Amino acid sequence: MGRSDVRDDANALDGRGGAHRATAVCTAFQNLVADAALAVEPNEFASAVRLLDSVRTNGNCLYAIGNGGSAATAGHLACDLAMTSGPQVAGLRTNALTGNTPLLSALANDIGYDRVFSEQLARLLTPGDVVVAISVSGNSPNILEGLKTARARGVRTVGLLGGSGGSAAALVDVPLLVDSDVYGVVETVHLGLVHSLALALGTGRGRSQDILESSLDGAQG
Repeated sequence: MGRSDVRDDANALDGRGGAHRATAVCTAFQNLVADAALAVEPNEFASAVRLLDSVRTNGNCLYAIGNGGSAATAGHLACDLAMTSGPQVAGLRTNALTGNTPLLSALANDIGYDRVFSEQLARLLTPGDVVVAISVSGNSPNILEGLKTARARGVRTVGLLGGSGGSAAALVDVPLLVDSDVYGVVETVHLGLVHSLALALGTGRGRSQDILESSLDGAQG
């Protein structure tokens, strides 16, 4: 479809109010995302960066867990933090526990879905590792069980959570709360936090890192 076809379709929709509503929805969503992103506590973000940097410095591993859209974000986090933009910056050792479908399905079938993360963590965690739990509600049983397992082994945790954080807020060491009741808004800001963590840790790629550094120089000047 060419641009003229898109314009024709938009004009046709506008006669029925469709295009106007679509524009309003887009603007409203963008505003909600912007407000929610700006409300994330900067000091908690800085604490998360320091904790994740300790994983790299000490040669430990970051484990990410989540369900649904948050499972995809967990994989994205593991990918971005493992990447590096050059020999001067090392990526982190990462493992998204959402990625092994045969193991997830075996654990869910044989033990129960609420244990799919805790059973993996029980086998993998070593002192100095970090678990990042991603959950909009903060109440998913398998997320809570995973966090309890991490706590029982003395492993520190970060939570990318929605609203007030649900039950997970009391179980994580560093809560990054996205104050919104709209799932899509929370998941969008969570992904933004993933990119922000990667840039802050220096694992952002090429031009992105350059733009961040320029922006920081301007803000500090």
